[in-house]
Amino acid sequence: MVPDQAAVDQWLAEFVQRLRDAFGERLVFVGHHGSWARGEASPDSDIDTVVVVDHIEAEDLATYRAVVDAMPDGGRLASGVFNSVAELRARAPSELTQYCYGCQVLHGSIEGTVTRPSAEDFLADVRFKALTNLMHARHYLLYPHDLSLKVHSLRYPFKECFYALQEWVLARDGTWYDRKDDLLAVLTDEDDRAVVRAARDWRQAEADRTARALDYVELLERWSRSMLARLAGL
Repeated sequence: MVPDQAAVDQWLAEFVQRLRDAFGERLVFVGHHGSWARGEASPDSDIDTVVVVDHIEAEDLATYRAVVDAMPDGGRLASGVFNSVAELRARAPSELTQYCYGCQVLHGSIEGTVTRPSAEDFLADVRFKALTNLMHARHYLLYPHDLSLKVHSLRYPFKECFYALQEWVLARDGTWYDRKDDLLAVLTDEDDRAVVRAARDWRQAEADRTARALDYVELLERWSRSMLARLAGL
């Protein structure tokens, strides 16, 4: 199955119905986020969901696995998180941005279940992402590595730059930009723009990454260091 948007919408409708059949009134929330929700999916993208039930026991994991197994190409397409209400509440508000913004509601609601993150929470998550990415980039720059190989493992750190800049702009301007091209239109810092372009163009830029591996790693290190400095200056 190579899905298009119509096929993904149909897949999600079936998934939600199977979850309702399996969990009944215990099903609190189902949301859809990620590349398909943003309209940025590639043919190999999976389908990201957030599923919340009232509580989770061992048998609920088996039930959820059975729902995934029954879905068309579920083993490849299904992705996301399965949480209880208590588990969702245990997460820091800074970890909930992608659930509260850019998440399409398919069933129920999490309003009143968790505290919506504040501007301070957004910035805390930006700091965490920048620190984590700085660690990755510095490790590759300081110790012997074949960067032409290692650079291809940095896909998720560059995605984290995109997520961090979504939160940075949301905290600064109060506006959420779901798509990378929309975010690029309001960014003025060249390194901000460069990390978002790297995340956007990852699949088609493989040859460029191999040829300019050091540039990519240095960009990630420089952006992370700069973002931490901006946060310290607030």
